[in-house]
Amino acid sequence: MIDDTHALTLAQRALILAKIFQAIPLYFAHWQDSELARDGLDAAFADLVEAALPCESRKRFSLLVMAFLARFNNAHTRLFDPYLETLPPVGMALRPVEGRWTAVRSGYPGLTPGDVILRIEDRSADDWYAELRAYAFGSPQARTIQFDALLGAFLPERYCLQIEGADGAPRTLTIDRAALRAGTAIQARAAAEAAEGRWLTDDLAMIRVPSFMQPEAEQRARACVEEFSGASALIVDVRDNHGGSTPGGLISHLMDRPYRWWAESSPLTVGLLAVQAQRGGDAIFRSAHLQWPASVSDPEPSGYKGKLFLLVDRGTLSAAEDFTMPFKDNGRAVIVGETTGGSTGQPFMHTFEQGILLAVGTKRATMPDGTPFEGIGIAPDVLVEVRREDLYAGRDPVLERAIALARA
Repeated sequence: MIDDTHALTLAQRALILAKIFQAIPLYFAHWQDSELARDGLDAAFADLVEAALPCESRKRFSLLVMAFLARFNNAHTRLFDPYLETLPPVGMALRPVEGRWTAVRSGYPGLTPGDVILRIEDRSADDWYAELRAYAFGSPQARTIQFDALLGAFLPERYCLQIEGADGAPRTLTIDRAALRAGTAIQARAAAEAAEGRWLTDDLAMIRVPSFMQPEAEQRARACVEEFSGASALIVDVRDNHGGSTPGGLISHLMDRPYRWWAESSPLTVGLLAVQAQRGGDAIFRSAHLQWPASVSDPEPSGYKGKLFLLVDRGTLSAAEDFTMPFKDNGRAVIVGETTGGSTGQPFMHTFEQGILLAVGTKRATMPDGTPFEGIGIAPDVLVEVRREDLYAGRDPVLERAIALARA
């Protein structure tokens, strides 16, 4: 294990735990999906306090809290501790490919995208994931993209990998995480990275939007739409876009027809209703909530009018799903790739000392017609799965399929 020298004081730990116990009953909107029932919250929290309050290791404390919040099964209900981000990288990004844990990106010369991870420190990759899944949050597909980052809290600075290469033969690598730290961390996300666009053919263009974290990302994407306004077809790639702020202007600029927003609900926390629920009142007292039906908006008259294709995957989350949903609902775009992560935002957030952040999901969304979305995601119109041979060849089968559809 990597040494943990960034301890939290007893008072800091107590405040974090107290805020969690306050915030969940007030704000949490996803009890339907939670592994913990409302009436089991007190007992589960008592167990957390007993384990976490005396915990002097900051890493161990944060992991205990992460495991507790993961039981609520919502991607916007979590603890973020920047200390865990300072741990050296593990040198790879892992995804399930053809049913096996596979490196899809690598920061280590001996490891090639497409190599299967057989064992990590003498344990199978499946065993590791079964254990670390307890710390991950959200839908099954959203949890898989957290695997390699979680490994960073459990592996030593030098660790062994047994991999299967393209030839099918196993081989062993020793990864020096300290050396990787000096380079580019494979998990690091350039949240402020701007969108970029390019012509693929004379009349087909593509825009890649890696994040909606900064306003400049949406602004640049809109500028790209203007630049490619003469294209007969446009491909917008929001794969591995973990969200940020909902890009309402970009949505309107790409629409050519009226479009709807989510149907939403949020818990209604009123003291008198809580008392009635405690006394065994009707169900309305125990689960009162506010509900908003789907609203309808009109597109910009000067918006893009050509054919539109969206590329998505399991890493398309939050505001990137806000972006995707209206096009799925009204059929304006053909959506290509994998099912998205399945969670949209508006979490209550509280920041503690040393940058630790608590988020609690306050809003539950469904598709405008009432179809469930949270913990499920948005299914593509055209499912395309990446294979190992694609990774070895450096091919992008999702983009290739979208190009073929645009030319059809």
